[in-house]
Amino acid sequence: MSENLEEYSENVLNTVSANVKKYRELKGISQLQLALDIGMKSPAYLGRAELRKDNLRFNIIHLAKISKVLDIPIELFFEPAD
Repeated sequence: MSENLEEYSENVLNTVSANVKKYRELKGISQLQLALDIGMKSPAYLGRAELRKDNLRFNIIHLAKISKVLDIPIELFFEPAD
């Protein structure tokens, strides 16, 4: 059971990260600009979280800020890829 939960949660994190990148690019906003707009000092964390490098991920506060900056509903980050 726990393996299924782990796999499920990893899939959710991967989906969220891919969607953040997708919508950021669709809005024509760089990683640097988005990072600064949500209060980060550098785009490094944001870029690594988009790629899920070193198991970095977005938290709910990040997602709330990103959805506001990108002017999209937060739930779009959780929609599976087409």
